[in-house]
Amino acid sequence: MPRKTTVSDETVGHAVDSLVSEGLDPTLERVRSKLGGGSYTTINRVLTTVLAQRQTNATQISEVPADLVEIGQRAVAAIYAAVQRQAASKIELIETNSRKQIDAANHSRAEAALEIERLEREAEQAAEALASSQRAMQDALTRAERAEATSLAGQAEIQRLERAIIGVQADAQAARESDQEAQKRAARSEDARRTFEVDTRKEIDRLQKSLGLAEAQVAIAQEKAEGLTKTVRSAEVETTRLRQERDQLQARVAKAEVGVEAAQTELEKTAKALERAQDSERRARDETAELRGQIKAGGDKGKK
Repeated sequence: MPRKTTVSDETVGHAVDSLVSEGLDPTLERVRSKLGGGSYTTINRVLTTVLAQRQTNATQISEVPADLVEIGQRAVAAIYAAVQRQAASKIELIETNSRKQIDAANHSRAEAALEIERLEREAEQAAEALASSQRAMQDALTRAERAEATSLAGQAEIQRLERAIIGVQADAQAARESDQEAQKRAARSEDARRTFEVDTRKEIDRLQKSLGLAEAQVAIAQEKAEGLTKTVRSAEVETTRLRQERDQLQARVAKAEVGVEAAQTELEKTAKALERAQDSERRARDETAELRGQIKAGGDKGKK
């Protein structure tokens, strides 16, 4: 875990001394860089205290008359306070808005990620249900084709038996027209025909029952196939809807990320604005110091 940056009068003072020794102005951004991070608001408050204390110390050891020092201090303090109030207020407002936007964006991103995961799971489940429905429909179609083939085979067998009955009846008619021996054969043939006809009728009834059962199975299989087709279509519609919701959530996440980047850019602009304000403050201090020098020089001439 990274070490937390300590912002105190001592650490900020060391940072200011280091910058001055390098010939650089102790701006807010430079002091924060020396400290290795920290809150802009906290660093700005401590830096203001440190610079004001040093200004007070420098004033105390100056030979400028007390009334001029007081006038200069009030002028510098008024300028400095106005600049600091404006900068601190703007920084606090920007940081507050930025934190709110970043928190909201992170919250939206987390919710969107969870929603995307849920939609992806639902899409996978819908795809599995679709595949299962397609397999069940294929099985039903296969059974229906088999039942239809059985029905066609039964019908072919019934036609064959009917043709056999017609042939037997023709043989019996020919036998009745022959002689007595033929009549005896015909009688035997008639008995055989009747027996064969009874057996054939029984076989026909059995085949017709099988045919009816096969047709019923075909109808049931067709109904199941239609139901499965509806299920497949419903699953495809649901899958399309889930994909659309996932795309919308991904668009929301992208928009939230753009908002976070905009907030960070605004915060950087504010930091630069504060640095410019501090530069203005420094120039004001320099002008005040120059004014003091001029006043002191004038006072020395007057004494002479």
